[in-house]
Amino acid sequence: MPDWCLGADLGTSFSAAAFAAGDRVEVLEVGRERRIPSTVVLDNGRLVAGTLAQRLTGRAPERAERNPKRYVGRGPMLLGGSPVEARDAMAALLELFVAEGRTRFDGAEPVAVVLTHPVAWDEARRAVLAEAAKQVVPEAELHLETEPAAAAVHYAATYGLADGGRVAVYDLGGGTFDSAVLATAGSGFTVIGRPGGDDEVGGEAFDERVYAHFGEQLAERAPQWWEQVVGSPERRWLAAAADLLTEARAAKETLSEYDTASQYISGADVDVEISRAELEDLIGADVIRTAETLDETIRHADGKANGLAGIFLTGGASRIPLVGRTLRARHGDLVRTWDDPKIVVALGAARLAASRRTKPASTKPSAPAVVKTDPDQMDVRLEGVLEARGGVNGVYAWCVDTKHTLHRVDPETGSPDQRLVLGNIADWAVADQGLLVANLDAGQTWAHALTPELVIRSSRSVSTGRAPAVVAQDGVGWAFLAPRPPVPVGNHVGLPWGETGALSVVEISLTGVFMQDSPPTPLGDSARWYVNENNNARRLLDQDSPTETAPMNAHGEPGAVVVLGQYRSKAPLGASSSRPGGLTGSGRHRNVVPWQTICLVKPGGEIQRAERNDGNWLYQAVRHGGEWYMATSAGLEAGYLDEDGTKLAARPRAGAVRWFPAGERMYAVGVEQVVPSRGVWVAMLENGRMRTLVQEPRSALLGHLTSTTRSEAPRIVADGDTLWLAATREAGRSVLLHATPDGVRTVRSAPGWLEPVARIPSGLLCLHAADVAPGENRPSAAQLVHIAV
Repeated sequence: MPDWCLGADLGTSFSAAAFAAGDRVEVLEVGRERRIPSTVVLDNGRLVAGTLAQRLTGRAPERAERNPKRYVGRGPMLLGGSPVEARDAMAALLELFVAEGRTRFDGAEPVAVVLTHPVAWDEARRAVLAEAAKQVVPEAELHLETEPAAAAVHYAATYGLADGGRVAVYDLGGGTFDSAVLATAGSGFTVIGRPGGDDEVGGEAFDERVYAHFGEQLAERAPQWWEQVVGSPERRWLAAAADLLTEARAAKETLSEYDTASQYISGADVDVEISRAELEDLIGADVIRTAETLDETIRHADGKANGLAGIFLTGGASRIPLVGRTLRARHGDLVRTWDDPKIVVALGAARLAASRRTKPASTKPSAPAVVKTDPDQMDVRLEGVLEARGGVNGVYAWCVDTKHTLHRVDPETGSPDQRLVLGNIADWAVADQGLLVANLDAGQTWAHALTPELVIRSSRSVSTGRAPAVVAQDGVGWAFLAPRPPVPVGNHVGLPWGETGALSVVEISLTGVFMQDSPPTPLGDSARWYVNENNNARRLLDQDSPTETAPMNAHGEPGAVVVLGQYRSKAPLGASSSRPGGLTGSGRHRNVVPWQTICLVKPGGEIQRAERNDGNWLYQAVRHGGEWYMATSAGLEAGYLDEDGTKLAARPRAGAVRWFPAGERMYAVGVEQVVPSRGVWVAMLENGRMRTLVQEPRSALLGHLTSTTRSEAPRIVADGDTLWLAATREAGRSVLLHATPDGVRTVRSAPGWLEPVARIPSGLLCLHAADVAPGENRPSAAQLVHIAV
């Protein structure tokens, strides 16, 4: 286990932290939140911090403090009449991040810690921060750094700033504003000239302005309620005031994305509203003041803006659109920001913690979880394998050399005994009574029904606008085709990042000698919505959108399931609003109404349809034990295809979950984060509830749960009532995991890429590529190997 270093930004309103371990620098989430409230509450003599404290605020507002950082250097805060030192509040916040880090790193303490602070803090305030750190991590190397310098370190690493370069940092946080000009110096930055700042400007001050704006409306619409809120010392009215401030903050954040915000105030039973223009009127003078302070800071650094490598924005309040517009009007393209400016400081602090540590890395050997297997101990059965799949009649391997070849591997001996040479395979499926293969040959797409012995039983050509997808079950297969090429779309036409098109299906008998040339059956127009990773790639399904999904076997129900992503819209002349993919001119879709159509394609041509018009969007449906189990935007559910079901497990905010049936059992596999994929969770359905078998935040699956790229499919294989999984825990090595009702055990570890294929009587067949780093994709062929388990 590598040593780890911690960087933390204990902010006025919100706090964030990151860790550095080896060559990794990542945000440290607490309760799956990238940033947590800085609120503290004195609860029965115990100081509670973070999200839990925020929840307790409504019940005990007199024992809560939302902004404990304001008390650093100013004496104790009174919580329920009891004095609490700011040092202890800072320590309570820091302990949340350290505890999460210990969990990730097997109980190990951080070896180095960097805590950040405003530029204007004097030695007395910095000493309070140092005392708080010593309470929590007394053995760690401690360094203090200014927030602008930490932000600059991360931005410099991101943008590749040359040594000696200068940058300016505009830091608009919850409680204060800071500005500074910095120059690179070794692994860090030094402040040039005189920093600027304002302790009265920040997100909290903006929240109070919105609070007052709402108060004016409430004084007219619910005067008696408002009078109690502003004048009564009773706890229920103090709680109501705290709730109203929370609604004000939510409205301010909403206006970063939308033009208007409407909040329902439950105690008063009225709605209050604010527009972006009204917010900008309330805070415009403050934003201009911060811009002028930044300009003055640049002048005092004896430099000009055009001599800077960039002006970097940090702090949560810098996300307000008016801030970016104001600064870009003055400094143009020099202004740069991050997707979440709040975490930039924490990421930079983690980088500094790793670079400034003086203690050598630990040399104490750690006990390995498994014996690391040398690849020479694996018995190679077949070379050049792209994919391999198991079935009741054997194991089938798709190999590539000068041609594409399908091999059958005898399940008793583990050696190949049959083969068939085909063109470039686009997709294939294995069933009890044969195989269905779609391949490209001489510019034509073909569908072949094969016997278990790899004899071509029948063939037909198919026309498709994108690579076909095939599903096979018992003696029937289905080829899903696109009648026209998909059309890439994005926000420039008023749609999410994705592609629009349509889908049709052809049913193919795996046992018949003659393949019918009946025309494809249209399923309908459909759209796929993706995560916009880099404004270019389209591969990861958006976990919050009504998207099309890949066709899948219904498992416990005869047939295949496919979900169509559909919408209707109003579009101007030059664009068709009647179907996805109809955009033909430069028009822009407006008033888009989305939904999903779930198609259960039954043998014999019957198609059963269900619609989801709202609620949780569907990504997977599995029939098991007479009930539908679904993976949705909310998590794992049981119930009906056309409505929200009983939630069995929540989806991680940035992650994904999917069902994996194995015999009579239902397993679930999840990842904490999809970009990049990391964190492994495996659970089993037991008596109507999910029982966690393993949760490994530091591991990552081989493949990806949400990718539409076939080479990135998750490497998970059912074996009777158990599952085999492939994952990675450290750079350059794969591990095989075996999930059973008793838990998840690590079976093997090997260098490079190692994935399970099928269990045979003498052991386990796997694909191994020693020179391929484990991750989301294996770009080259592998060896089919046999290992004893």
